[in-house]
Amino acid sequence: MGSDRARETVRRLQADITSGRWPVNGKIPTEAELAAELGVGRSTVREAVRSLAHLGMLEPAPGRGTFVRSLNPVRSVLTDFAAEHSWEDLLMVRRALEVQAAELAAELADADGVDRLRAAHEADLAASDGSERGRTPGQFHALLVDLSGNRLLSELYSGLMAALRRGIESGALHIGQDEQERHDAHAGLLEAIAAGRVREAGELAGTHACRDIAPGSGAPAR
Repeated sequence: MGSDRARETVRRLQADITSGRWPVNGKIPTEAELAAELGVGRSTVREAVRSLAHLGMLEPAPGRGTFVRSLNPVRSVLTDFAAEHSWEDLLMVRRALEVQAAELAAELADADGVDRLRAAHEADLAASDGSERGRTPGQFHALLVDLSGNRLLSELYSGLMAALRRGIESGALHIGQDEQERHDAHAGLLEAIAAGRVREAGELAGTHACRDIAPGSGAPAR
C-alpha cells in the first residue's frame, strides 16, 4: 500500500526488525532520525510505520515512541480468535508453545542461534531502565521461539502474544516475576539450550511460562 518510496521504506524497516536490530519490546528511532537515516521525508516514515503497525510488528505509543512488538507479521485473525477465549486458556496454550519451542531450540539451535539468544539475555541484563522491557516477554522469548525453526509455531505465538499484551495493558493480566527472577529463568534456559538438554529446556520453559504472566487481581472473566 502507498507510494513506491513508502513501500521501500517498509521493506527496509521490516528487514531491520527481523534482523534483530531493534529488540522486541524495544523502541525504534524517532521519526526524524529514521527520515534522516533513510533519506526520505517524515511523512514517508509515518506511512511505513503505519503499515508495519497494521502488520502487528510495530506499535506506536503516543508520547512514548514506537515499539517493536513482533519479528514477523502478525496475522490479525489469530489475535482476534485468541481474544475470544479465557485468559487461563490463552496462558495454557502459550505455555505449551514455549515448552515446544524450547525443546526444539535445544535440539536444533546452532552456535549462531545460541549466540543470538545469549546476546539478547546479556542486553536485558545490561538494560538500566526496565520501564519498557519486561512489560511482556520480549526479545529473548521471541528468539527462543524463532530458534524452534517452525514458522507456524512462531506465527501462532506472535498472534497469541498480541492478545496477551492487550490483557496486560488492560490490567486483566500482570507480570508475575520480578526482574531478577526473570533473568535467572532466562539464564537457566540459555544454558540448557546451549548444552542441547532437550527435556530440561522444556521443563524450565514450562515453569517460567507459568510464572512470568499471571491473571491480575480482579481480572474480568471472559
